[in-house]
Amino acid sequence: MTEQIFDQSIGLVLYIKLWAGSKNLKAEDLQGSQLPPEELVSLGSKRIHDKRALKPIQAVRTKTVNYLESIAVSLYSGKVWLLPENCIDEVEIALSGFATEFDTAVNHFLGNFHAQQQQWLEQNKQWAFILEPYLETPDSVKKKIRFQWRTFRMASANDNTLAETVTEDVTHSLLKEVSCLAAEAYETLKDRDRATPKNLQRIDRLASKLRGLSFVDPGVGVIARELSGILESRDADGVLGGSDVFYMARLLVQLKSPTVLEEILDAARKGYQYQFTYDAVQPQAESPAPRPKPKPAKQPHLPDVWF
Repeated sequence: MTEQIFDQSIGLVLYIKLWAGSKNLKAEDLQGSQLPPEELVSLGSKRIHDKRALKPIQAVRTKTVNYLESIAVSLYSGKVWLLPENCIDEVEIALSGFATEFDTAVNHFLGNFHAQQQQWLEQNKQWAFILEPYLETPDSVKKKIRFQWRTFRMASANDNTLAETVTEDVTHSLLKEVSCLAAEAYETLKDRDRATPKNLQRIDRLASKLRGLSFVDPGVGVIARELSGILESRDADGVLGGSDVFYMARLLVQLKSPTVLEEILDAARKGYQYQFTYDAVQPQAESPAPRPKPKPAKQPHLPDVWF
């Protein structure tokens, strides 16, 4: 399984650095005002630029991360992403588009930098003496903003323990994501007798992502098939109704349990067919027609020097 993960995946390092628009607040900034001792309180930061002006740049970062989350597994606090090898061209095109959008937003921000800066000082006249010594220029800010990525081929390490650890990290990260999303999705469906495409959007994305990452573990494919089997019952408008919503809710109850997820993976690794349960009585349903069942994290801290 370790070799399979390395053979069918690509690693990606994403580096997006933003300018915070703030500086540390120092005691001398307050010009001798009586302050509590350092062991009691610590000073925070002072904003030297309106944070609203940075929102378009931050929005591009959010879009980029959301896109990667829909297709890849995040490892080590988002420092590394693992994605299916057959998606690399799509990802490169998408990231190039995000990078262009990022540059456009940055250039627009820097083009209006001085006007926004003066407006911020005008809005905070009484505190200008704290802000003015720390003001930046467009050139200095530009050096603090980056959008970069690198892809790399992973290979099984000579150290089998390390290779197995990375494999375990990938699997546990993916299972944790399944559990969290299933719990959130269940809350939106548990009292419904009808689910719209909007209600099912996150489940759709999860099923698609799991299909692409089924090489990580045989059990991942089992989960993907079970989700997809119920989603295929939607009508022409993409709505899931009647007992199918109940079956989806029942499935989500199982998938949000880390214990059940481990049992699914264990059964798949041993070549068994895991039996999902849909036998609870459906609420507010007189005589639901029987429906065939659809066919189907801990991470070690890596040294910062690795990145």
